[in-house]
Amino acid sequence: MIPSSLESLLSSCELLPDPLGVGVFVRFTAAQTSSRLVFPIGEMKISRFMACRRCDPFWMIPEAGVCLGRTPVETQSLLLEMDDSTCVLLIPLVDSPFRGALRGAGENGLELVADTGDSQVLGHSVVGLFAAAGEDPYALITAAARSVAAHMGSTRLRTEKPLPTFVDQFGWCTWDAFYQDVSHDLIRRGLQSFTEGGVAPKFLILDDGWQSLRETAENERRLTAFSANEKFPGDLAPTVLMAKHEFGVETFMVWHAIMGYWAGVDGESLPTYDVHDITRNYSIDLLGYLPDLNNWFSKQVGVPSVSRIHRFYNDYHRHLRLQGVDGAKVDNQSSLEGLAAGSGGRVAMMQSYHEALENSAQIHFNGNLINCMSGSNDMLYSAVNSTLVRTSGDFYPNSPNTHGPHLYTNAQVGMWFGEFIHPDWDMFQSGHENGAFHAAGRAVSGGPVYVSDKPDEHNLDILRKLALPDGSVLRACGVGRPTRDCLFHDVTKEDMLLKVFNVNTAGSGVVGIFNCLHGEDSSEISGAVSPLDINSPAFDPTAEWYAVYAHNACQLRLFKRDETWPLTLLAPLGFEIMTIVPVVGGFAPIGLPQYYNSGGAVNEWQQVSPNRITLRVRGSGQFLAYSRNRPVSIIVNEAMVDFTFDEQTGRLEFLLSGKQSESLTINY
Repeated sequence: MIPSSLESLLSSCELLPDPLGVGVFVRFTAAQTSSRLVFPIGEMKISRFMACRRCDPFWMIPEAGVCLGRTPVETQSLLLEMDDSTCVLLIPLVDSPFRGALRGAGENGLELVADTGDSQVLGHSVVGLFAAAGEDPYALITAAARSVAAHMGSTRLRTEKPLPTFVDQFGWCTWDAFYQDVSHDLIRRGLQSFTEGGVAPKFLILDDGWQSLRETAENERRLTAFSANEKFPGDLAPTVLMAKHEFGVETFMVWHAIMGYWAGVDGESLPTYDVHDITRNYSIDLLGYLPDLNNWFSKQVGVPSVSRIHRFYNDYHRHLRLQGVDGAKVDNQSSLEGLAAGSGGRVAMMQSYHEALENSAQIHFNGNLINCMSGSNDMLYSAVNSTLVRTSGDFYPNSPNTHGPHLYTNAQVGMWFGEFIHPDWDMFQSGHENGAFHAAGRAVSGGPVYVSDKPDEHNLDILRKLALPDGSVLRACGVGRPTRDCLFHDVTKEDMLLKVFNVNTAGSGVVGIFNCLHGEDSSEISGAVSPLDINSPAFDPTAEWYAVYAHNACQLRLFKRDETWPLTLLAPLGFEIMTIVPVVGGFAPIGLPQYYNSGGAVNEWQQVSPNRITLRVRGSGQFLAYSRNRPVSIIVNEAMVDFTFDEQTGRLEFLLSGKQSESLTINY
């Protein structure tokens, strides 16, 4: 039986049971076969919607509205809020050979568009939609993702895939530092600059600009060899050796496009891979608002055949591994959908390419892979083994109006797709005028933390709020998502704060609060933060009291579960970060308050007796906790340490000496 909130919408559809009992699957059947099918779903009045829709083949952006019929074209996840605050989740599916997307129809209607991406690949029936309803959108999404993954059988949940270990290291990407002018000498200069500042990256991404290319008469640039160009004498090995041995880089990664380069592979230079010239041909849905899309990067692309793509990646990555390279950032992935003609359709091509890519990355790089420009749902659901995915367009240092939307987009895309992949919020520049705003976003994102600083253009204070002296970061362990009160609002246009919550290993919560307005109409915005903002199975919502620490205000307060901390953030791009910890036995560890995500320093803690608390922490500096009573003693690594305690506020502080892992005992 389907929920009443879905009955009117799906009244004319063929419903299939969900074996897990979360929602229903919907089958659509057309009278004739075609490579592109459009099906009416139904009509329904709603209170608000939040859609994640593609703005081009590569990226999604969030869009809020109040009428179902205004659902934008290319919507890949749709969350509705009803008048009674019930939430309805509508997810277009991939049912090979079709890939589904939603769009509005009329004032209150909805349609499914299913296409194969190949005029020769036809069909007439598709299980194209999953629908479910519930009061808690976060629990609803988690349960629905299990149902969708089980039904499609071609994907895995994020929790079933291991994260590469480099995500817990501080990193540097060469892109905004040098763009395509990158060279061996510039990389040395950049690493030297970090070393002199005392904050050294442990992973490095050599971005676009290192490959060997040929430019055709049509200005198409194609890959001609696996070795590096003349800016890297002796190929990449000398650069990798320099970065690792002289500057302590542990993970050296390189960039390449999914077809080698933006216009693909030069078949004459690399004849082994059965390269065909394919003319870009995107769907009419994308061309409807991007009419020049088929001309982006190049009209034609040198595409390795599906039958040779496994060999292509293995040969390429084997060469890189022998140069000392440890991983790859693979770009331009969703462009495959416009190149699928003659290859069995977009779904089959994406699955084949991504299977080959992931297999090669596992063999040669131990799974160190960042997927980029891969925002189509058929590509995302093809990430069976890899999990790191860039979830927004780039950090654009010279486009002031993009900084608020950058955080907003990543948080919203993570709501649904964060169940399948681990969002990467992209690099940023610490020395940028909005560097702190971006740094705070990365600190609560749960993704990797890496910058694209130019040499000698660092804000070391910001970097030291992110990276420990050993080069690791205090990374939140979940996926940063919007809180319930801002979930259905466009925080880049409304007077509404973006609040992003996450959790840490030892059970503390963290909320990043952001004023995302920018421009002439921007203004200060007021809001409030509460322990109720943390909606995660890893966070205890039942404690009587919570200790809450505001990073910028440097204030520690005690709250009951439903109490709120009012705050006002200035425009443009003001922010605050609050760490929220349940009080157990009269104690709550805030962690290292000099870091944006202070609670990430606490690995574990417990009350072992009424008079004793034990903790394991990492990092150094002033440690902060709430304590109901004054301790008798504090022992760090078997040595007693001095502490300060404020009887009125319960603020307990003491200094950690500098070891990266410390055992603490607090005696009462």
